[in-house]
Amino acid sequence: MKGASLLSLLCLSLSGQDKVPAEITVNPNRPSFANPATTTMPGVAELEFGLQRTLFPDSSRGEFQSVLVKLGITEDFELRLGWNGFARSLDPRGDAQSGPTDPNLGFTWRFLRQDSVGADLALSYAHKFPRASVEKGIGSGAADDALVFLASKDFGKLHADFNVLQTWVGQLDGPRIKLPAVALALTHPLSGAWGIGAEVYAIGASEAGPRTVATLWNLSYQVSPRLVLDAGFDRGLNKEAARWDYYLGLTYGIGRFMKAPR
Repeated sequence: MKGASLLSLLCLSLSGQDKVPAEITVNPNRPSFANPATTTMPGVAELEFGLQRTLFPDSSRGEFQSVLVKLGITEDFELRLGWNGFARSLDPRGDAQSGPTDPNLGFTWRFLRQDSVGADLALSYAHKFPRASVEKGIGSGAADDALVFLASKDFGKLHADFNVLQTWVGQLDGPRIKLPAVALALTHPLSGAWGIGAEVYAIGASEAGPRTVATLWNLSYQVSPRLVLDAGFDRGLNKEAARWDYYLGLTYGIGRFMKAPR
């Protein structure tokens, strides 16, 4: 009788325990132009950080630090807080300007999953707050809004992300400018923890400037499930695009800020 009682208590104890949280596994967005439709693990805070240098056809250049904090609220919804750090630009004459950039706040909502419809489908939105210096040419002084449709699908080991973007670019002296864009990114694992990515994207012509087309290539190395390092370059495919972009960064799972929903 005593043995049966102890067994019953043990079963009750195990059934009442919280599930052991799953190991944190990051969901890298960087350094590509396109983002995946999948979201950050629920209850997890994730950091993406990168250094970027852009070389333009007129010999000017720009540098900034890409910062993105993602908070997984549910399995299909994440909050996103982004900032490009302190930007530094050098014009063709060699004159330099530097200062803090505009922050942005948004979310990604995955509304359909690959196991039910064959692809992960999501919508993402971001609002840019005009805080950067207009005098230095770092900011526009007006707010921007961006809406993105995202689709992701796995073809065996090959992963594809397809994005369609519409940005409403604010102006101080005039109506907003509609700026469309489209991107397709492919990633594939290599030997061991290494992976490779390739992407092509186009930003449509508008009052803000001509159409630009570019391709991006990157390598990634997964140090652990919660830390991925990456490096890559972006090459303009038409004369209006930036000549080169160089990237170096990481994606890191900071930790849990709340219990994951059951």
